[in-house]
Amino acid sequence: MPLKVIIIGSGISSLSAASFIAKEGHDVTILEKNNEIGGRARKFSKDGFTFDMGPSWYWMPDVFENFYKKFNHTTSDFYDLKRLDPSYRVYWNDDTHTDVPADMKALELWFESNEKGSALKLRAFLKDAQIKYQVGMEDLVYRPSMSLLEFANKRVLKGLFSMN
Repeated sequence: MPLKVIIIGSGISSLSAASFIAKEGHDVTILEKNNEIGGRARKFSKDGFTFDMGPSWYWMPDVFENFYKKFNHTTSDFYDLKRLDPSYRVYWNDDTHTDVPADMKALELWFESNEKGSALKLRAFLKDAQIKYQVGMEDLVYRPSMSLLEFANKRVLKGLFSMN
C-alpha cells in the first residue's frame, strides 16, 4: 500500500530522497519555503541580476552520475558542463584581483609565484585529498548510516587517524 510522504525542503538531497521514494510507488509531497526548488543550488533573481546561490553543488560529479543511472539517465541528458578558466577570481583588500587558472601546470606556476616551493605542497595536498575522497566515496557516502559500526573499517579508520 503506497504511503503518503512529506519532505520538508527541496535541496538536492531532499529531491533525491523524494525521487527514490516516488520510484517505490509512494505519494510524495515536497514543502519548500522559497519560491524555487533547489536549496543551495537554486538561483535568485532580482532587479535584472541572477545569482547562483550555491556554487559548490557539483563537487562530487560521480554522485550525480550514480543518481541519474538509477533512473536510466546520465548527466548529459540534463546539462552540459563546461570547465571554466579561470576557475575563479580572488578579490584582495586593495581592490585588485587574481584569476586562479584551471590548468594544473598554470596553477602550479601561480602557486610558485606566490610562495617558492608551494607547488610541491599543492601536489602533496591534492594526493592526500584524492585518497580521502576515494575512501569517502567508496566507504562512506552510500552507507545507510544506521549504525556507527558501518564506518568501522580499516580504510576509514586509517583516514581518520592520518588527517593533517
